[in-house]
Amino acid sequence: PAFVSLSAYHIGGNEQKHATMGNRVKGRVKKKSIKAASHSGMGSKRKLSRMGKKQKKDHSGIDATFIGRSACLRKLQFSLKDFRRLCILKGIYPREPRGRAPGNKKGQVYYHIKDVRAIAHEPVLYKFREFSAFMKKVRRAAGRNEKDEAARMENYAPTYTLHHLVRERYPRFVDAISDVDDALTLVYLFAALPSERRIKSRITNKAKSLAAAWGAYCATTSSITKSFVSVKGAYFEANIQGSTVRWVVPHAFTQNMPEDVDYRVMLTFFEFYETLLGFVL
Repeated sequence: PAFVSLSAYHIGGNEQKHATMGNRVKGRVKKKSIKAASHSGMGSKRKLSRMGKKQKKDHSGIDATFIGRSACLRKLQFSLKDFRRLCILKGIYPREPRGRAPGNKKGQVYYHIKDVRAIAHEPVLYKFREFSAFMKKVRRAAGRNEKDEAARMENYAPTYTLHHLVRERYPRFVDAISDVDDALTLVYLFAALPSERRIKSRITNKAKSLAAAWGAYCATTSSITKSFVSVKGAYFEANIQGSTVRWVVPHAFTQNMPEDVDYRVMLTFFEFYETLLGFVL
C-alpha cells in the first residue's frame, strides 16, 4: 500500500506540472511582455509588427546623411592633406545641411555620405596610400645614411593619372569647355609666377606651354570677342564652339609671393587643370 500511494503521489505531481505549464496556469490570460510599456494595450511582438523596428541613433535622417570631416578621416584611414587633395581632384566640396545641424553641432564642416563613399572607391586613393608607404621606405633609407639606396628608390615612386577623373566630371566636351574659365586663369597665373618655394620650374614651364597653345588656338580661329585692361590684368572673352569663355591674364610685372597663401592647394588645382586643358586642346 505504501508503494501504491507513492506512485499516486508522483502521478498527481505530473498532472499539476502540466496544468501550470511552467510559470503560467492553464486557462489564464498570458501576461504581457516586460518589453512593452505598462500603459500599452499591445505586446512587444504586436507593436513590432504594427509600428516597425525602432531606429537606432545616427542610422537615419540628417544625422546619417551628413558626416563630419574628422569622421571622414577615421572612415577613410588617411591624412587630412591627402583628403583635401582628393576632394579637389574629385570635385567634392563641403555641404551645409538644411535646417538643424547633425547632432546639433554648429560650425562644423560636413560632407555628404555619398561623396565619402565615392572617395572610398577611388583608384587615386590607393595610389596615395602606396606613395605614403613608399616615402616611409625612402625616409628609412635616408635615416640609415644610405643615400645611394634612397636615390635609387626614387626612380620607382608610384605614379597615377587623372584622365578618368576628367572623363567622370566632364562626360561631354561642352561640359569641359563651360568649366575651363578657372583653369585658364590659374594657368596664366602660374605662367607669370617665379620658380621658387613649392613652385618648381617644371610647373611654370608647363603653364607657359599651355597658355601659348591656348593663345595660338584663339588667334588662329579668331575666337576672341571682347577684351579690356584693368588693374588685375587683361580680361578676355572668347566664343569656343558656342560657349562663352572668360579668363584673366596678369600683367607682365614681377609677381610678389605672399606668405599667407596655401600654395599646396593651388598646385593641386593646377594638377587637375593641366590634365583638363590637355583634353580640351
